[in-house]
Amino acid sequence: MDNILFAGGWFIWPLLVCSVLLISIVFERLWFLQRRLVAPKGLHRQVQNLISKNALTAELQDEIATTSQLGDLLIYCYQYHSHPRNFVETKAEEKASEISLILERNLSMLSTIASISPLLGLLGTVVGMITVFANININGSANTDLLATGISEALITTAFGLIIAVPALIFYRYFEQKTVNLLSILQANASLFLDFIYKK
Repeated sequence: MDNILFAGGWFIWPLLVCSVLLISIVFERLWFLQRRLVAPKGLHRQVQNLISKNALTAELQDEIATTSQLGDLLIYCYQYHSHPRNFVETKAEEKASEISLILERNLSMLSTIASISPLLGLLGTVVGMITVFANININGSANTDLLATGISEALITTAFGLIIAVPALIFYRYFEQKTVNLLSILQANASLFLDFIYKK
């Protein structure tokens, strides 16, 4: 493994950094984008029951708002319940935009890794090929074994770049779709919650 890394030249090191970032972001997003942490099932009904019983104290509001993004959105809407519905819907959309930024955190970095990894790998290969053919010109003759070894070493960075880029792109698309689904759930729950508030 060490021989492969050294054979790839110094271009392999930024690719290693990309791989570490990829792994870190994937694990962080897999944990953070869990449905139970973002939009727990039945939470809006629990809040509605508390409102019906006049039991939604300030302490409970703070506790609910800090447990999940859905709780934060519902409590935010409830704090404006004395205003007209159109006003509250506008405030809810503003809050949803803030939550969207939180859910999409690090996705741009994941997209960047997917984009630059193959380019870094290709650049490493090009530089490696230039070095191989430069050595041929210096020596004045081409040893086929040395030439094959040099070319295979030059291609290591391209392979490594693609190994990083493919999962990065797959996870980026996965997290992007997961974020869209979670935002849809948040909006649906907020709409049901507003229906409840303004039917009272």
